[in-house]
Amino acid sequence: MSFRRHFVFAPFLAAAGIAAQSGGCAAIEDGKPAKVDPPDNRESGGSGGSGAGDSFVSSSATGDTSLGEGGGLGGAGAGGLGEGSSCAQASAEAALLPLDMLILLDRSGSMLGSKWSGVTSALSAFVTDAASAGMNVGLTYFPRSSNGQSDCDHTSYDELAVAIGELPLNTPELTASIQSTSPGGGTPMRPALQGVLTNATAYKDANPAHKVIVVLATDGDPSGCSGNTVASTAEMAQRALRYNGVQTYVIAVQGSTLANLDQIADAGGTTRAFDVTADIAAFSAKMSEIRASALPCELLIPAPPAGATLDTNRVAVRFAPDGATPLEIPKADDAADCGAGPGWYYDDDVFPKKIILCPASCATVQREAHAELDVLFGCAPTLN
Repeated sequence: MSFRRHFVFAPFLAAAGIAAQSGGCAAIEDGKPAKVDPPDNRESGGSGGSGAGDSFVSSSATGDTSLGEGGGLGGAGAGGLGEGSSCAQASAEAALLPLDMLILLDRSGSMLGSKWSGVTSALSAFVTDAASAGMNVGLTYFPRSSNGQSDCDHTSYDELAVAIGELPLNTPELTASIQSTSPGGGTPMRPALQGVLTNATAYKDANPAHKVIVVLATDGDPSGCSGNTVASTAEMAQRALRYNGVQTYVIAVQGSTLANLDQIADAGGTTRAFDVTADIAAFSAKMSEIRASALPCELLIPAPPAGATLDTNRVAVRFAPDGATPLEIPKADDAADCGAGPGWYYDDDVFPKKIILCPASCATVQREAHAELDVLFGCAPTLN
């Protein structure tokens, strides 16, 4: 996936020498683009699956933001980027919410043969895929050893086989680990998932601006350890989700019980397992689906220039599918106001830090292989 997110500022009001116009978008002093540094204590660069260096800036100081005939992605309301309207655009870098993935791969003896070669080939392709560049990916296996030593102790899985690192820098270590590992042993799923989720939730605590997920791939049911059941494994996934939002995705390989893995996925906030029981060759496509569905639809708002304040009533979001006319996404009051239609809203109306896309707009964005998402500051939005 190659998705360009542009943050186009026009401008933050109350900056010295900047005057707001009564309608449309505000003007910029001398028409010069002004760079805005990322705010303190906020992550910048690196994003979920949209390529390294995913902060983009406008190449010109002024630009026409008319959406043309057809309007926005939804009904017309007060304000908006209507026909003939334009914004004087200043550019600014903005931090995107990065996507971090911890892969927990079943290397039990039953994975030997075509299942192991199919899964490992797909994972190698995933971490070398240009669409994964910018993601942070880590990897570990269960059981930890082929002789069962410490496999039932969840602390054995706290340390990953390959630590989380940004792709493609971490790609060589990931591929080397995959190529040097072979199947053997049982299926201590609950302690393995507990250990990896302990790692993932701690990583999320240390990186609150990141989206962190775990991907569990297995061909079996929990077995071989005390208390190692489907229900206890699902409980681990649910605890992580409730604690700080770490989701658990599950890929069901031939030999697994789909209903059991659905239970774990649902507890982890991802509804059901991705099913490749009939065709291991589909594993690669399922990894791409997970990447797309997990891509954060939240955009961090950069800090305003010194002496300026953000006018939260003059922010518009525009979506441009590959080669198509840009369309405005209307503003919703909050998540409840999204309904089934397109929209976006602030995480906090008084002190917003993020712009969040409504589910329908999020799904539209995630389906696009090549597109642009522009956030225009200084333009009154169309209202949902």
